Amino acid sequence: MLLLGALVTGCTDDADGSAGPAGPADDGRWRTSTAPVDASGLSWAVGSTVHLADGTTVDTGRPPRAYVVAGDGVFFVPADDDASAGDPAFTGADLWFVRPGAEPGPTGLEVAGTGLARTPDGSRLVVLDADYDEGTAVMRFLDLSSGEETTSEDGMDTSGIDDPVDHLLEAEVEILAVDDERVRARVIEGEEVYDLSTGEGASASDDEPPVVRDALTSPDGTWRIEKPDSGPDRVVDADGRAVDLRVPQERWNLSWWADQETAVGTVITGPGTGKRTTEGDTVALLSCRVPTGACTVLEDSAGETVLFPLRSSVAAIMLQDGE
Repeated sequence: MLLLGALVTGCTDDADGSAGPAGPADDGRWRTSTAPVDASGLSWAVGSTVHLADGTTVDTGRPPRAYVVAGDGVFFVPADDDASAGDPAFTGADLWFVRPGAEPGPTGLEVAGTGLARTPDGSRLVVLDADYDEGTAVMRFLDLSSGEETTSEDGMDTSGIDDPVDHLLEAEVEILAVDDERVRARVIEGEEVYDLSTGEGASASDDEPPVVRDALTSPDGTWRIEKPDSGPDRVVDADGRAVDLRVPQERWNLSWWADQETAVGTVITGPGTGKRTTEGDTVALLSCRVPTGACTVLEDSAGETVLFPLRSSVAAIMLQDGE
């Protein structure tokens, strides 16, 4: 299998979204959720089909470059070509939305790969809206359960900056972490933590919400994947107690976290032995829940090129086909 990329920081390419799928004009209905999808667990996409953890599939009309699961469906930036799928290094891209069984349509929002996030429960969308022509930025908090939008310019003051455009570029503004109550971001004046319900921001003074850079550690820091030299991978809590993982295959690996309760890896079937793949092996995605230890093999992913949601530790993966 081949990991196509981890989360990339910084903004390099511009995308105007003009190559998006055909669809209706923005009707604003995406702003207020009436039938929220389950945003928990592992979501994954093959081509234009996004698979949710509960088995629901959502068709984006064409392969996405990046996507998040929130509200009533999937928010996504269409890929310009096969090479751009999974590449989050974009700015000024049109954000689209689609519900299960419906046609995709534009939201009217323009986003950057480092400036889009959703809360873990999928009830809110967060956009760091940076204007690189004017050198200004604003945080947008969209409550998809009520349809309300809150904006904040806290931490965005440019009044004492001689060249705000250059400063904005050098600041490399981005969303760093988000939980169900707060979002942490690097903005014009440094790191700021915002209250999602009020939009009020304050200079970051602690580690909440935590910025977890280690793919083997769960987003909330509660769990960790251990990969011993011999024997199977393990998931342990802060005290070192291991979860009883019930994996229905002998050959498997765990590599990263989809959320604070879902470890992600792969299972291997075929003529080889051990954790490494050999010619003739077939690889499929594996999802394990903690603390229950229940594991699921996603058979439909076998041999496919899979794209994961924006801000995942792994952007995409090519799974080996044994044929």
